[in-house]
Amino acid sequence: MQFLGPRLVGRDAETAILTTLAVHAARGSGQAAFIAGEAGAGKTALLRCAAADAEGAGLQALWGSAQELEAHRPFALISACLGLDDGPIDPLRARAAEVLLGQARYGLPGTPGGADFATVEAMCVLVEEICAQGPVALFLDDLQWADRASVLVLQRLAQSVAQLPLLIVGALRPVPRVVEVDVLARGLRGSNRTVLQLGPLASSAVPLLVADVIGHEPGPRLLRLCEGAAGNPLYLGELIAALQREEAITLHGVLAEVPADCTVPAIDTLITHRLAYLRDEVLQVLRAASVLGAGCTLHDLAAVLEVPAHVLLTSIADAEAAGILTPDGPRVVFRHDLVRQALHDAVPSSARSLLHIRAAQALTRAGAAPERVAGHLLEAAPPDGEFLVPWITRSAAQLTARAPGLALRLLGRALVVADPADPHYEQLRLHRVVAQLSSGLLAEAEESARIALARPADSGLEDLFRWIIVQAAFARGRPDVALAETRPACGTAGATPLEAVRFQAFGSVCLFALGRLPEAGAVAAAARRAAVELGDTTALAYALQVLAAKHFLEAPGLEALELARQASRLTPKTIHPAQWLGLQLALANCYLELDLTPDAERALASVRQGAEHLGGVFLPWYHLSCALMAFHAGRWQDAIAEVDAGLDPGVHFAMSRALRALAGTIAVHQGRRDDAETHMSQAAAAQDSGTVSWFYEYILLCTEALLDEAQGHPERAFSRLAHCFDSGIGHLPGQLILSFLTPDLVRLALGQGDSPAARRYAQAARSRAARSSAPYHLGDACRCEGLIAQDPELLLEAARHYREATRPLNQAHALTDAAELHAMRGRLSDGRVYLEQALAIYGSLGAVWDAARATARLRAVSVSRGTRGPRNTARSGWEALTSTERIIAGHVAAGHSNPETATRMCISRRTVSTHVSNILRKLGLTSRIELATEVIHRNSNPEHQQP
Repeated sequence: MQFLGPRLVGRDAETAILTTLAVHAARGSGQAAFIAGEAGAGKTALLRCAAADAEGAGLQALWGSAQELEAHRPFALISACLGLDDGPIDPLRARAAEVLLGQARYGLPGTPGGADFATVEAMCVLVEEICAQGPVALFLDDLQWADRASVLVLQRLAQSVAQLPLLIVGALRPVPRVVEVDVLARGLRGSNRTVLQLGPLASSAVPLLVADVIGHEPGPRLLRLCEGAAGNPLYLGELIAALQREEAITLHGVLAEVPADCTVPAIDTLITHRLAYLRDEVLQVLRAASVLGAGCTLHDLAAVLEVPAHVLLTSIADAEAAGILTPDGPRVVFRHDLVRQALHDAVPSSARSLLHIRAAQALTRAGAAPERVAGHLLEAAPPDGEFLVPWITRSAAQLTARAPGLALRLLGRALVVADPADPHYEQLRLHRVVAQLSSGLLAEAEESARIALARPADSGLEDLFRWIIVQAAFARGRPDVALAETRPACGTAGATPLEAVRFQAFGSVCLFALGRLPEAGAVAAAARRAAVELGDTTALAYALQVLAAKHFLEAPGLEALELARQASRLTPKTIHPAQWLGLQLALANCYLELDLTPDAERALASVRQGAEHLGGVFLPWYHLSCALMAFHAGRWQDAIAEVDAGLDPGVHFAMSRALRALAGTIAVHQGRRDDAETHMSQAAAAQDSGTVSWFYEYILLCTEALLDEAQGHPERAFSRLAHCFDSGIGHLPGQLILSFLTPDLVRLALGQGDSPAARRYAQAARSRAARSSAPYHLGDACRCEGLIAQDPELLLEAARHYREATRPLNQAHALTDAAELHAMRGRLSDGRVYLEQALAIYGSLGAVWDAARATARLRAVSVSRGTRGPRNTARSGWEALTSTERIIAGHVAAGHSNPETATRMCISRRTVSTHVSNILRKLGLTSRIELATEVIHRNSNPEHQQP
């Protein structure tokens, strides 16, 4: 789009600021700005002037304008701005458009408010990829009408704008007030972000504007008259135009004057005055256009008015000449929304309703996206449902996939006007239940489905309603309710064998979530046999998942792993993509537990793209799995980056408690107790009720116990852990879920003088190690035995197992235990050696608290540290970068975008973005270009080469 820079009067300061921001963005230092002002203050003119300046500075300018009619359509503003609405043909936009369709998400439990993080991610990826081709500017007008999803994308982009050659400039009126836009505006304050309040024109600028419009200097009476416009440029323009139409302005030499009795009408009166000079047929066309929104194509307008397009050309030309419409590519748009609003209000409500219906019908015939049609039907649904009912019946699935909230509203209306005897009536009820499920209204979906089942009907949809009840109950953390519904479904007279085995298999999932492992195993085994016999992969996947998880808890080892691998071999072509993602994530966590890190990395890499495209609970689950892998391997900054990347979707999909608790664990170890307590208070306030999150509640327990010890209450930590070990966590059996805590339980039990309990915990560790032979489990068994027997050699063997398992924190703990026992036996030099080894590991982790505790323990037995060598404690500068951050810095220097770097490193774009922000902060840089320059300089300077 080419933007012509209009002459702006009285906005030199604002123009200069936006021009400077464009120059910075063109140089790689991204910027965001927010322009607020009343209607007619000149926001759009300023935006267009800034767009012209941005193009002059070498940026690709993309424009979007929110429309009131599309405020309920998710991603309407940002998709229009990025060019996704007109059939994108380039591969970058095609990928984002595919995610926007959301077909794989149809019927999956959503979150209230419809936060679609998969599409948010796709939009952010698209912007970053476009930025990789050259600097970009996004200009977004009328944000007061913006849909929530588009504002969420803008919030994400604004948070990482410093990393990109990107300029974001948005404009809005203060009324109507939109909470999401207010949050965006507040977030724009700070570095790389500017907020401009566009007030009235200065008194010195008014004569300049008047002279610019009429071509002559205004006289005293005309100037006094113009003061009544209160410095509003639109008001001034309409006032001058009205005076010119009435030929009230006369020239007196070089001055333009008006009669002494001229008065200042209200702005709406002035707009009406302008419209009064138009022919009736032009007004008819404009009123129809006003109902269609701020802009429409000639073809759409002709279809609504039911006339050939060429008939409208003269009327459109007259409206453009009168300053009412202005061309914008294939569309014509109103010069200002106040003009459109005046025309819209002049149309009787019955006529508006008819025009909206015609617009919906015309868009349907043109093959428009259903959410565009839905916007018009929401404005005026036909009372008899003549068009609405058949249209929503055909379009509900597609509309629900992209905009479940919009679908739900229309389905509610359709059910009111539809005839219960209509053969489509039951389909409408089913669509509404699915839309409730997709909107995150899980209890409502369950209730609606139960009501549908209670009514006698022979629609063949009973099993679908029952399946929704099961899915909704399970997703809201009630596997007991879901289980109760699967059992009658298995025995229903009309149920097919295929339907029965699927309900049976999912019943085993519910039993497992409830901690009823023997029953879950028996039901899953029976369902597996039946699924194989029927050739049904969906039921087989559920059954294998339960059998693998049960075996893994009871006897972690090759048999359990093989079951998990069998489940993972099922493909998204034979089972739902969401089901496949769950299997892969479960397998990755099995690999992690058995120290098969390369296999875990491959499994997580295989699900990254699917988790990003599907979203839902799988996105935070993926990030949590990556964070746990990094934590155990000692890459704690990488773990924190994964936590940060997973928190936004985690809050919405009941996975934030575990993420925050893991961040709290790291904070305790690093001596940041205040940060840890903040994380834990936030975790405690989170409402995580999903059944997936139950299996990670142990992280919260561990952090609470760790904080107990850090606060000097080891007895409280022991009581907390021992209770859960014996009583379980929620429905889950403690001794199976918490077996990894046995070394800590032994240590704390011995500290409390409870040797029998310590021996019991050690036996649990021995049993697990015997079943799995995994290095990590062997290390736990050796450490437990070493602590009880006071045998330093067993503790050193534990340290060797932990080193093989790549669990440095556990290794350092075992070394500290061994050092203390050596010292207690008088072998002080050996104690000092092992202490130094432990401290070296703690130092590499930044585990300040552990290092201090180890030093204090050894000092108590007369061992002090030897001569301390240099240790990297840098918090800024190149030395503060982790190995992952240095790799990412290299990718930035090579010109790779964040999405490209994510693909090359098999991690998520959000994680890369977090790392880049950390790198810029540590190096004190403001842009990727500065970072690339720094990397190239270091690589070319021999003094900075790595040894």
